[in-house]
Amino acid sequence: MSQESQELTVQPDELRAFSETLYRKVGVSRDHAETMANFQVETDLRGVYSHGTRAQPRYIQGILDGNINPTPRIEVVQEGPCIAVIEGDSALGHLPSSMAMDMAVEKAKSMGIAAVGVRNAGHFGAAACYGMMAVREKLIGFAATSTSMRSVGAPGGATPVVGNVAFCYALPAGKERPIVLDMACGISAWERIKTMSMYGIPIPMDWMLTEDGEPTNDFDLGEVLKPAAGPKGYGIAMALTTMAGPLIGGLMGCHKDGGASEHFFMALNVSSFTDYEEYTEEVDRGIRTVKASKTVEGVDEVYLPGEIEWRNYESSIENGIPLHRDHLSVLAEAAEELGVEIFWDPREFDK
Repeated sequence: MSQESQELTVQPDELRAFSETLYRKVGVSRDHAETMANFQVETDLRGVYSHGTRAQPRYIQGILDGNINPTPRIEVVQEGPCIAVIEGDSALGHLPSSMAMDMAVEKAKSMGIAAVGVRNAGHFGAAACYGMMAVREKLIGFAATSTSMRSVGAPGGATPVVGNVAFCYALPAGKERPIVLDMACGISAWERIKTMSMYGIPIPMDWMLTEDGEPTNDFDLGEVLKPAAGPKGYGIAMALTTMAGPLIGGLMGCHKDGGASEHFFMALNVSSFTDYEEYTEEVDRGIRTVKASKTVEGVDEVYLPGEIEWRNYESSIENGIPLHRDHLSVLAEAAEELGVEIFWDPREFDK
């Protein structure tokens, strides 16, 4: 079955309104529902479907199960000129996280650099969303999450000892697209592996281990994810789970087994370090140099970090967002449970 035959194209505005309605049905305020829908549809537009609206039914179930607070009291519990710590009160992770990056940006504008941590919150979606918040203000943005449970093993290890820590560096450019590195420290994001399974794409045998430490390419049997680039990905995960963990009053990844996540954000004001126009001119020149570099046989071009996602975004804005039938199916199940009408026609897949 071709990829196109498994997908249906939906319009961003319709998906955004639908997503917002689902959140409102489970007691999320209008402002918070709008924020969540905006972040998740933005992620779908970038083609990172695993962290977009496909995650929404999981979040909604978390609210229904009492694990996520739909009406949190999000507050700053520690603050200085360049730092802050935010208590998330078991909120949907995007809410205190966007507040944290907003604070980091505003502090960095006057102080040059700022860092804000969030504790006791849910999954925050795609890290790139927060990095791009800084880029839109002509700042460099950094975001990282500890995740809520350990799932990645140490090199040579057969048990998970750290979460699949995700992080993003987002760097503004001038006339070129910003450079946006958004990655997990495991060999892949778990939800990306699930996406591959949805499309029938084979999973490499050296990505996952069973609970007995045996290699597997069966998503349902995978209990331990190998780290990206072996000791390098593992080392980065250990460093970031300490920053998005004990530094802000949370746990090390090896001590996590579900529950809340911690998140960490930084913003750097380029103008505090150098002339912004000179910076962007050199970044643009660097991007063009990389794009002009020689490729190996069979490869047409090289890509900058985040470039493919930018192209997805531009295409989806113009043509709509292609969503997998299983993606739409889980949204439809959540909608039926909550009494919300879907806006697409499932019979399109029968044509």
